[in-house]
Amino acid sequence: MKYMLSVIVLSTFTMTAGAQSIKTNIPLWLAGSPNIGFEYTLTRQLTLNTEVFWMPYMFKKGEEVFRVLEGIVEVRHYWNPSNFYTNDSWDGFYVGPYAMYGNFNIGLIKNGDKASSIRREGWGVSGGISAGYKFAFGTRLALDVNVGLGYAHLQYNKYLLGGEYTDYPVEVKDTRQWIGPTKFGVHIVYNIFR
Repeated sequence: MKYMLSVIVLSTFTMTAGAQSIKTNIPLWLAGSPNIGFEYTLTRQLTLNTEVFWMPYMFKKGEEVFRVLEGIVEVRHYWNPSNFYTNDSWDGFYVGPYAMYGNFNIGLIKNGDKASSIRREGWGVSGGISAGYKFAFGTRLALDVNVGLGYAHLQYNKYLLGGEYTDYPVEVKDTRQWIGPTKFGVHIVYNIFR
């Protein structure tokens, strides 16, 4: 976990120098999750989009916890970006593949009974196709709305949320798969260069 966090933070900050725009996901901020994203120029119609978000909640030791750290990489193909030649930014419809990886530790009290509540700690990967539209507001600001459909795979250990055996897994390497919506965003975008 510490190694993954170090790699994500280091790669995010070292790649910032070449970033075309910086962004943040509004619904995640409303949920109290710090997040940041960068978009890099590849060609006139291709960009590389990266995002990182973190949910740091731990209410009391051995009680409710909601911690998530996730990184996203996406290649976007813009269909006829109208503002590219005037201010080095993109707007309009885009589509492209994405990949996500994250760690999680989630345990919430169920029906007020801590002894029968379960905490899940593990990792997940996801990949698929995303589509979206970016609305340009002048030369610097934009609103980016997107959704991704794909496959998600989660692997985790189950622990009791309360009681004396909270550090011992109840189930080991439980897995879940999901096919459907796995990514959603409404971003405020700031274009660094004009």
